[in-house]
Amino acid sequence: MDIDFLTRLRSEVLILYAPMHTLLTEWGKPLETHLSEWILNHPEAYQEALTKSYAAGCDMGHTATQASSVFRAKTFKLEGRVREFNYQSAKLAREVTPKDRFVVGNISASNPDFLEPVGSYTRDFMIGGYTEQIMTLAEAGVDVFHIGGNQIDALCLAVTIAKGRTGLPVIAANHIYRDAKGFHTLYGPAPAAASRRVTEAGADVVGCLCGLFSYEDATSIVGQMRKGTNSILGVQPDAGMPELVDGTTTYSATPQQMAARVGDWINAGARLVGGCCGTTLEHYTQLSSKLKEIKRHAA
Repeated sequence: MDIDFLTRLRSEVLILYAPMHTLLTEWGKPLETHLSEWILNHPEAYQEALTKSYAAGCDMGHTATQASSVFRAKTFKLEGRVREFNYQSAKLAREVTPKDRFVVGNISASNPDFLEPVGSYTRDFMIGGYTEQIMTLAEAGVDVFHIGGNQIDALCLAVTIAKGRTGLPVIAANHIYRDAKGFHTLYGPAPAAASRRVTEAGADVVGCLCGLFSYEDATSIVGQMRKGTNSILGVQPDAGMPELVDGTTTYSATPQQMAARVGDWINAGARLVGGCCGTTLEHYTQLSSKLKEIKRHAA
């Protein structure tokens, strides 16, 4: 990458990666299979999906390694392949990433267990697990980390390791949920306080994604995040709230509906925009088109 990620982000709004866990179902990936294992068995499909995501307007593609930490891989009895999954996925992504786009090393929460005392994972175990994944992705040549988390203490731990061990830019994204009391992280504070915590841990960009909030909530959440940090902000909501229709999880937001909100997200402070669960390539095409329109009007 010839252009520094943070330098580019300070000068323009960028479009986040398309969610491979959703996208690859169009290439035949069953939802219940491990993402990285499927990718390494179907590298052409993964690279084609990445290439099409760039064509749809994404400024970055991700390694699809959110389930490839020792924590998540244990569920599939694949913890012995963690290094392979991360290294090979990053290399596959690099091969098809244009020089003006970025490869994002994707790291996710430790589900289904968490850092003690909420869960049973010790601090030393989590440090070891995060370090293995972070260092492997860095060795494979990612440009930036995107670290998501349901548990603020664990997320901050991963951010500190990534910054301290690699020096690469870090996007720290809290999973946000909504209930009768408002917006909050699953095991922790509201958006402003959570944003403050990850900033103090060393995050260069503070984001929010997934959890249980909709694109309709994103503007309000970004505004709340801004109250807790002066860092660059990103937002990656789901395409509506999930609904079970005939046994299948669906998301109701059309590409046009989601794209219509992008200007509001930017006005609230976001400089990284995208979508998570339920977001398709057509959503990104429409989002990209809307962003170009906004940039033209601002020129």
